[in-house]
Amino acid sequence: MLRMRSALVVAVVAAAAVVAQAAAASAHEEISPKTFPTGQPTFFTLTAANEETVNLVKIVLHAPTGVAFGTTTRSPAAWSVTRTDDTITWTGGAVKPNTFETWGYEIEGADQPGTLAYKVTLGFADAKTDDVEVDVNAVAPGSAGAPSATTVTTGAAAPAAATPADSEDRGGDSDSGASGQAKAALAVAIVALLVAAGALAVGGRRRRDPGRAGGGGGAGATQDW
Repeated sequence: MLRMRSALVVAVVAAAAVVAQAAAASAHEEISPKTFPTGQPTFFTLTAANEETVNLVKIVLHAPTGVAFGTTTRSPAAWSVTRTDDTITWTGGAVKPNTFETWGYEIEGADQPGTLAYKVTLGFADAKTDDVEVDVNAVAPGSAGAPSATTVTTGAAAPAAATPADSEDRGGDSDSGASGQAKAALAVAIVALLVAAGALAVGGRRRRDPGRAGGGGGAGATQDW
């Protein structure tokens, strides 16, 4: 019986971990273009959503190893920027909860094809920070999937100011994906609970009826009065 209860506890803990992992997979930070050719300066747009209950007040972007930032940046209204070769920091503005904003920057170019991992640190008004990794891919010019030079060397047009409705529309697809993962995890948890409950019931039945398990003596045995 104790073994059955232990199995039930393990099943519940495992299901809870799956649900937590699904909930954590809903980050909304993006860098575009996601694919660009090597060997030339390229303009990028960083988009970050505020999923906290306080304002997002700071963005720190760390360059991948071997990549240097260019001199050109774009800041939303009320934001200021400082930059070095490997770090860009935006401060002074505020992204309200459930909205998103965009920032722009340039790199001098990537020397070799491969995946470039940017680290984005989000700073909030309550002093909380959140680190997110966002990947983009450098490919050789002319290779399959490589964008044209005009696509990646022209700065992206500044989007209209984000509104709560825009944020809800944008977050819908991502949130639906995260919701689907959470529902799947919940289904796994329910199945695990049912299996464990069934095992507990079988174990209890066997403990209540030991005679049937051991044969219990022959039905035609002669009674000795």
